Amino acid sequence: MLPSDPSSSGSRSLSSKLSQMFSRTFARVNPQIFSLIAVSVLAHITMSGGRVSASLFALQHGGSFNAGIAYSLYGLLPALLSLHMGRWVDRIGPRTVMRVSLVSMIIGLALPAFWAALPAVFVGAALGGFGFGTYMLAANVSVSFMDFEDEADRIGMLAWLQLGNSVSAVVGPSVVGLIIDHKGFSAAFGTMALIVLCSLIVSYRVHLPNGMRQAHQDKGGESIVRTVFTNPRLLRIYLLTMAVALAWDGFNFMVPVLGTERGYSATTIGMVLSCFAVGTFAIRAALPWMSRKLSEWRMLCLSFGVAASVFFVLPMAKGGLLLGACGFVFGLAAGVGQPNILSLIYRAMPAGKQGEGAGLRSMMGNMMGLTGPSLYGAITALFGAVPVFLLIGCIMSVSSWQAHHGYRSRAASA
Repeated sequence: MLPSDPSSSGSRSLSSKLSQMFSRTFARVNPQIFSLIAVSVLAHITMSGGRVSASLFALQHGGSFNAGIAYSLYGLLPALLSLHMGRWVDRIGPRTVMRVSLVSMIIGLALPAFWAALPAVFVGAALGGFGFGTYMLAANVSVSFMDFEDEADRIGMLAWLQLGNSVSAVVGPSVVGLIIDHKGFSAAFGTMALIVLCSLIVSYRVHLPNGMRQAHQDKGGESIVRTVFTNPRLLRIYLLTMAVALAWDGFNFMVPVLGTERGYSATTIGMVLSCFAVGTFAIRAALPWMSRKLSEWRMLCLSFGVAASVFFVLPMAKGGLLLGACGFVFGLAAGVGQPNILSLIYRAMPAGKQGEGAGLRSMMGNMMGLTGPSLYGAITALFGAVPVFLLIGCIMSVSSWQAHHGYRSRAASA
């Protein structure tokens, strides 16, 4: 009888443990999330590709100023109207809102497909941005109405919904670039309109959660804005939302600035940003397991602390490899933020106000996305890039302390 190989038995034991871990994770997953991810991936491919197409078209037909307008129009209406969009979700339910939003995206893409001109591209960008912003708001709210074995599983499913967007964010620009090079802009916009049409058809073939139980909400209730600013616990959550947005946009905006200031190539800068994307993907894939081990506040406390450390180290990092490592670590920290904050908002919101609460979070995040880069650019012009990284590091440090305070407050109340 031949002796057994210890290394092979050890590898079988490890694979068995991993298999059991993933089996337990998938057993806790509500099957509806896969339907939602499928629809969201198709919708987000057109969002990421549409931004690229609109920017390139405007760049070729009017210069960089028009390209900036086209890109910004995708985020302008969500920044201004997210609170009203959230109330709309609360009033008629997320399923109907998602389908109406997909129709808005189809119109926004079909318009420049049939009339390839700057006015059509601008109007299409506004309609597409409004449609996708509303769709994702409703999709996130719909997760809050799913039934889970454990409340912690909701964090993981919110992360997986964002994971689908991460995949389509890579596919969209690549597909659109190939179509533009070989068939032109009209074909690119037309193809994306067909993809969203497929997304709309799929939404009628699968079961999407609706959560119509909020339809009986008290329309005369207190404004969610007043509720947030008079409730210290809720206010802390929304301030952390702003911190996440400032750090996320700060990294994506300032890494190219720092790289250019130090004479790094575009390839090196792109590699650092890609490492950041890989980090967000990895951590979101692991969040369903992590949510069973750590609470929202604990994960936020750790992630903000890690993010602060990265921003303090970045100005001293020399060379592409070290910057790439910093980007990956920051991706791990940043990917934790949004799913956990959304989970906290859904837990703390009054009944029938989940959509409005998520809309306020989206509005505050988008406003930081519009104002943060301008502030960073002004500081860099006056003092250089390093003070911006130190400022964001300090904001992340304070945010980690606030998340720890939220953790202790929750533990005390429990």
